[in-house]
Amino acid sequence: MIDFSNIRIVLENPRSGKNVGSVCRAMKNMGFSRLYIAGTTDVDLERAAVTAIHASDLLDSAVFCASVEEALQGTVISAAISRRRGKKRKYFSLLPEDFAEMVLERCGSGGTDAGDIAIVFGNEVSGLNDHDMAICNTAVRIPSSDEFPSLNLSHAVQIITYEIYRRAQKEGKQYGYRPIDREEIDELTAGITADLKSIGFFRIVDDSDMRTFFSDIFARAALSAGEAKRLSQIFTKISGLASRKD
Repeated sequence: MIDFSNIRIVLENPRSGKNVGSVCRAMKNMGFSRLYIAGTTDVDLERAAVTAIHASDLLDSAVFCASVEEALQGTVISAAISRRRGKKRKYFSLLPEDFAEMVLERCGSGGTDAGDIAIVFGNEVSGLNDHDMAICNTAVRIPSSDEFPSLNLSHAVQIITYEIYRRAQKEGKQYGYRPIDREEIDELTAGITADLKSIGFFRIVDDSDMRTFFSDIFARAALSAGEAKRLSQIFTKISGLASRKD
């Protein structure tokens, strides 16, 4: 049996208990069991249980978080599912099949040793906002008709989880190490941007865009602890050499 116990399905402020129940059913169809609900505790669980049918155990074990940021704590990859593009959003979006391949090739086909992965879905009315997009490492876009592009929440969950399940059945790959998690990526990114700042790299613009840029790349690369340490040492040395030259 394929183990997806390291993958979290995160729903941002869902509005309908009925939709949450349908998400549970879609998840269980594909072997996913970890549901996170972020930004609200006001979910009609009784109504959700009706549409969840035989997947109500996912409701019982759901983790409620105050924000998407809290739901992403401890993850090594976080993907925002959104069809929207814009200046304050990601530089590019993966297709579901490409994301599934990245999940399995970078972080294995399951198991807690691979590190946690979060797949984040926006609410039924407005989707994900710019802030929640920004704090995720990558974006995934489900192609749909321009005439009616918005997908039902549970349908979107079904498509993404199906692609991961299907590819896991074919490949069953798993890495032999745990990539650094979100907090370690933040620490590495903060150190690198601080080194760049010390040599005057950000004299014209601030470092926020560069921090997001580095963070996204490092997460997709699934860096080991050793690789992260070496990157940090390289930038520290660059900063030191520049200081001595001055």
